This record gives sequence, structure tokens and C-alpha cells, in this order.
Amino acid sequence: MSTIAETPRDFNYIKPRKRRLSEYEAVSCYTQPDPAVFDRQGWYLLTAEGRAAWRPESTRLQHPHWFDFRDPSGLWQRYYVKLQAEQERAIERNVEDAAIAGTLREFDSVWLHDLIGIHYRVWSFFEYGLFRAFSRAQREALSDTLGNALCFEAVDRIRHAQSTVLYLMELEAQIEGFKDHASKDHWLGNPIYQPLRKLVELLMVTDDWAEIAFAVNLIIDPIATEVGVSRLIRYRGPAHGDPVTPMIILTTERDRRRNQAWTEELVRMTTAPELLSAESNRKVLRGWIEHWTPLATAAAKAFAPLYDRLPVRSGSIDEDLAVARGAQAKILDGLGLGHEGHR
Repeated sequence: MSTIAETPRDFNYIKPRKRRLSEYEAVSCYTQPDPAVFDRQGWYLLTAEGRAAWRPESTRLQHPHWFDFRDPSGLWQRYYVKLQAEQERAIERNVEDAAIAGTLREFDSVWLHDLIGIHYRVWSFFEYGLFRAFSRAQREALSDTLGNALCFEAVDRIRHAQSTVLYLMELEAQIEGFKDHASKDHWLGNPIYQPLRKLVELLMVTDDWAEIAFAVNLIIDPIATEVGVSRLIRYRGPAHGDPVTPMIILTTERDRRRNQAWTEELVRMTTAPELLSAESNRKVLRGWIEHWTPLATAAAKAFAPLYDRLPVRSGSIDEDLAVARGAQAKILDGLGLGHEGHR
């Protein structure tokens, strides 16, 4: 007995990005209702305030058909779960092997207590805050493919936060006298982390889903996270007897690259030359650059005292920040947004 749709080719209402419909498109596209697409009768239900389930004004960016968006990674639920399960298994094996080999007990003491026990642990609060911000953003996104990308990023963020906590629990179990203590107090009160906390709190109250993605993936992560995690911890870990933490960070950097790629695709889609709203969208994006770049830079600069605590000195925060800002500038230049955003 035949079914309504036996193969992806039977979904003829979906315009494929390539010659044939992909599995990603078949399971992702047009699952979100929209009166402007198929639901011509309009919304059956509104909130008590009279708002619809999804609103065009949920972002300042404009596009005639948000359902045209495609995630470059082509991720959907099954493959996303498989991807992250593989990453978590890799972390689990690496930490287990390091514990058995005694590697965890060979970390430099100052590195272990100050840089991992405090700084790296504090970063889990940052990631949890981003989880909350992206959870809200995915609810408001104006197409299913965009909502999926935002949803996966929200789960990325909670994975990062929980992986950090689990790792610190293993360190407590393996290293006598090591305690993950007072990290929340540092997050709430230590001047080093207040610019970063300000960033998170601003993102959590930002009501534009596209702005959240743009700010985090193209400004905050490339500047603040690059300096505070990638440059400070991943890059310098081996010099302090720590090959384990850098491996965990590498899995988060893989997620960062994927999220950067889909956000770049969103920018290209909303600034395409043939789009009537392209120039007004560019103006909005440049406004976001001008707003978020100083905040991300301030958060990165606040980590300066941590560089003074490094037992093995190599490079400076100014050098690391210059590297991060240079790489981030190239991202924006590639999108045609570079000069105005870096005046």
C-alpha cells in the first residue's frame, strides 16, 4: 500500500537548495505554521494580549520568506544527537584515561586551583545564561529551519555548561584537596567577571532572536570566549601539565564553528543584493556591531589579572585580544560589514 509521501522527492511544495531535496529539508521545512505560507485561514488562537504565535516584529531584520533559510550543516534531530553523543563519549574516554594515567594529578597547582577551579568553572554560568537566551530565541524565530538552528545552539550551550561541571566533579574525585568552591560567588561578585555577566544578562533580556545569534556567534564568542577560553585555557593548558581541558574546549570550538557558519548564512540571506530590504538590514547589523563589540571587548579585557597569575608566562592579554579581534574583523569583512563595525 502506498503512502502519501514515499520519498523526499514527493515533497514538491519544498523548494530544494540543490537539484534534489535533501533529507534535512524533507524533515525540517514547513513544519512551522505561518498564515503567509500555507495557513491561509490565519491563526485560530491568539494570546490574551492579542499576539500571534509568531510575529514578524520579533526581529528588526526583514525578509520576504524566512523559510528560505538553510543551515549549512544540514543538521536535524537524529544527526544532532549522534554528533553530540560522539563528542560526549570522546570527553568521557579522555578524562577517564587521564585519571587512570595520573595525568589529572600532574596539573600545576596554581593552574588547577585558579584557572580551572575558578575561571573555567565560572564559564559554565556564562554558557548556562546563553542557553536561556537561545531557548527564548528559538521560540520566536520566524521559520522552522531557523528555529532548529537556534534550538540546537541552546542545547550546545547547556552541553558546554554541564560538561564543565562533570569535569570539575571528576577532578574533585581524583585530586586530594581540590574543591570547586565559591565559583558562583566569583561569577556574582568578582570584578573580573562582571563585564561578562553583564553581557549574559543583556542577552537574556534581548527580545530580537536574530540579534542574539548575531551578537553571540559573530561578536561575543569570537572576542570574549576566544580570549577567556580558547587563548587563555586551551592554548596555555599543555604548558601547565594540562592536556585534558584543551581537548574538552576543542569540542566546544567545533560547536562554535558550526554556529558561526549558520549565522553567517543568515547574514548573507538578509543582505543579498536582490533583496529590497538588504540595505536597511545592513544598517541594523552595523548597529548591533557598534553596540555589542565594546561590551565583548570589555569582557575580554577584564581577564587581564588572570594573565598575571599564570605560572608559565607566554604572551599577553593584549596580544591575545589583538589576535581575536583580527580574526573577528575578517569574519565581518567577509560579510561586507567590516569597516563601519570597527571604526
